[in-house]
Amino acid sequence: MKKVWNKWIMMIAATFFVSMLNVTVSMAHDGGVTLQVFYDELQPYGTWIAYENYGYVWRPRVDRDFVPYATNGYWINTEYGNTWVSDYGWGWAPFHYGRWFYDDFYGWMWAPDTVWGPAWVAWRSGGGYYGWAPLMPGITVSVSYNYYDRIPDRYWSFVPCRYITYRTVYRHCVPRPQVVTIIHQTTVVTHHYTDSRRRTYFTGPSRREIERVNNTRVPVYAVNDRSRPGRTEIERDRVSFYKPEIDNDRESRARAIPSRMERRDRRSTTDLRNGLDDNSANRQSVEDRRREVRDQPVRRSETNREGDAGIDGRTRETENVRRGQEQERDRNQSLERLRQQQGQQPLDKNDLRQPSDKPNREREDARRQQEARERFDRDDNNRRMQEERVRDQQRQQDQQRVQDQRQQQQQERMQERQRQQEQRVQEQQRQQQQQERMQDQQRQQDQRVKEQQRQQERVQQQQRQQEQRVQQRQEQQQMRQQRMTQPERQAPSRSESPRESRGNGSRRRD
Repeated sequence: MKKVWNKWIMMIAATFFVSMLNVTVSMAHDGGVTLQVFYDELQPYGTWIAYENYGYVWRPRVDRDFVPYATNGYWINTEYGNTWVSDYGWGWAPFHYGRWFYDDFYGWMWAPDTVWGPAWVAWRSGGGYYGWAPLMPGITVSVSYNYYDRIPDRYWSFVPCRYITYRTVYRHCVPRPQVVTIIHQTTVVTHHYTDSRRRTYFTGPSRREIERVNNTRVPVYAVNDRSRPGRTEIERDRVSFYKPEIDNDRESRARAIPSRMERRDRRSTTDLRNGLDDNSANRQSVEDRRREVRDQPVRRSETNREGDAGIDGRTRETENVRRGQEQERDRNQSLERLRQQQGQQPLDKNDLRQPSDKPNREREDARRQQEARERFDRDDNNRRMQEERVRDQQRQQDQQRVQDQRQQQQQERMQERQRQQEQRVQEQQRQQQQQERMQDQQRQQDQRVKEQQRQQERVQQQQRQQEQRVQQRQEQQQMRQQRMTQPERQAPSRSESPRESRGNGSRRRD
């Protein structure tokens, strides 16, 4: 038990030492960052593969429906134009450095490079759609635009224009069968941006165009630098990327190497030439290539005579020799194990080739070849069944995606109708409120008119009362004047002599 623990401790210590050594090597003599930072940081999230013509390429550990610049991310607008923001923790590197290409056996793979960019894609627009495709190795922004028309159809992703700024843009990508039709309705977008270092980037559709088409405001984010690798951060009007300057000299490239890697499987059928997929070289299906590899030991001379155009004769012969050597080595090891189990000494290589064992060896070789062919057939059948299941799953996923898109569109239409209905109801309410306000204003106006009429009536009544008082005063004055003038008229009759007054008095007494 202690030995096992000691072995584990030694392995852990060796791993730690190698990781520290890689971190040290990843820094150049002048303090810059080398390609080693890609090899170290991306190692936990995928597999590095030694690929012909491109050195070490990276295959991410993702779902089969993964599409670069479409899955698990979205577009924002910065000073560089349309910029891709990935939700992957490792998205800071493959979506802003290097190029992507598709391999028929491995799927999407990334070839590292040293220049940072907002997104290394080509753009198309037209017919109510925006589309983009990852640039393949060897393609730069300065390449003639005729090359972009030769990008394979499966590289393109298209969405209706109104969804280009959505954070769920991948859910609105059109199904793959429609891409071919849409490509013929669009044209290449040639907008680009050149920074202070004379580096040119594709910007895609402009912000004003997106605002004009979608009738909405598109915010512009300022780009900041991060000090450590990690997920892209967005805060208010700023976005932070880890975008170090990668040392591109030959010495640093030679020192940088992945800690773990694989060799390219010969069943990989992608042939990239001059940075583009040669579709004519990929016409032959993967099943045909595998069938040729399976039948090579049996029909080697026949295929050499016919001069098969798919596989070179020298390569095939070298492969057969290598397989024969491996079979011989396996046979020797098996015989040695058999002798050891029987308690005998291991046989020498010369002893294994005694003349007396030649018929047995031939029969054993024939049996082993037959078993190898049968095993290869079983494995090939299993692979075909697995690929068929994967294709079925892919079709089901495509159907499910189409169904989800239809449901999403239906929900959006229902929401649009509901918004329109709410707008109509709100408009009716506004009209009703306006009518009520007008009625209130009319009532208030009527009340003011009535109040004015009542005031006029009161004024008229006061005037009448005033006139009546004036008239009464005049009448009273006239009466007083009359009273004053009447005694003056009666004054002579009253002025009698004393005698007459006494006579009159006596007569009154009588």
